[in-house]
Amino acid sequence: AESSASMRSFRLIILVYLSCLLRLPAPSASFQQLPSPAPSSSLLCAKKIKKKKSAATRTAPSSGFGGAAKTMCPCGSGATYDRCCRRLHSSESVFGTAPASAVVRARYAAFARRNADFLMGSTHPNNAQHWRPDFAAWKKQILVNCYDNFELNDCTILAESYEGEPGSLEEVATVTFEANMIHVESRERTNFTETSTFERGGRHIMGGGWLYKSGVIDRSSEVTMPSTAHLGEDFVNNE
Repeated sequence: AESSASMRSFRLIILVYLSCLLRLPAPSASFQQLPSPAPSSSLLCAKKIKKKKSAATRTAPSSGFGGAAKTMCPCGSGATYDRCCRRLHSSESVFGTAPASAVVRARYAAFARRNADFLMGSTHPNNAQHWRPDFAAWKKQILVNCYDNFELNDCTILAESYEGEPGSLEEVATVTFEANMIHVESRERTNFTETSTFERGGRHIMGGGWLYKSGVIDRSSEVTMPSTAHLGEDFVNNE
């Protein structure tokens, strides 16, 4: 009997001891409110910069990775090609409303960019010296003589005049310009001055715009280059 009573007492002591162990104190308030580790300041900064990146920053070209500088127009206007002669090269409606001087610049830029289709399209059908009915042969001739030995970088308009009823097929535009270029190998600069005439071919041709009819070179303005290439009226009238 005493043994049983002792065993019960021992069990009771064990149970009391275990119950005391299980009654752990609750975590302190300061521990419960301990913040989780925050991201580094550099990461936060990077995320903020990414979110606040402006449209201008996203689209601006760079000199390294991620973009290339805009191509300037060969005509020397100081504008990009997209905002200058390309508008005439790619749109008949724009070409149709452009002044004759803009057509001169666009033809100059077309030589620089080897755009034979534009050179053919902007030539008047009554230009007996340069217009050709065989378009394939004509285009081949232009591409062979696109003056690849020269950098075309500036076409300066010297004078521009109009005669006849505005907008009619009888109206004639006259443009005097200076074509400038640089020889690729020698890096010598050369230029010539030409007076070109333009007439309209009707609204069904190039949007009714000015078409190249003829050209006369000012021989006194020609500069002889140390090469076999002949410059002069062939530069713009080479079609």
